[in-house]
Amino acid sequence: MATRNTRSWRRFLSTLLHSPDSQSSSSSSSSRGDPLYDGVCVFTLSGCSELFSDGCFHSSSSAFLDVDPLQLVALFEQLTRQAIQEATHVQRESGTPSIRLGATVFHVVSATFSSFCAVTSGKTSGLVVQKLPFGLVVVAFSAPQRLETVFGHLDAACAALRR
Repeated sequence: MATRNTRSWRRFLSTLLHSPDSQSSSSSSSSRGDPLYDGVCVFTLSGCSELFSDGCFHSSSSAFLDVDPLQLVALFEQLTRQAIQEATHVQRESGTPSIRLGATVFHVVSATFSSFCAVTSGKTSGLVVQKLPFGLVVVAFSAPQRLETVFGHLDAACAALRR
């Protein structure tokens, strides 16, 4: 019998890896035809990584994104410091935070204490990172997917794990 955590994790992955449109369909092959993401990766607090939809996170991919979880954690810390400075009215000149994954540079367009969204110049590719109690969930996507759609789907999937 699966533990509550195992069932919760499986439900999270099922929700995350299937597009909202494919969940209403009885055929699982429809979700394979038009994937919602270019890649999905989870980094645990112990440093382990798991690829669930490895696409762009696979080194043989033409759109390879070399993700360093410490770089993501550092960006969360930078965004937190920036938010605190803004809240305490400390005036500092700060540019738009960005992160380089392999040869691709993503510019942060939205951030909270538990997530950030970043896009490339031209908004052809994007990245959504959610901080959860067990680690980080990193989702990469590209056009025609929209940031709002991907973030909404990921946020809804992660909400159950935050309870």
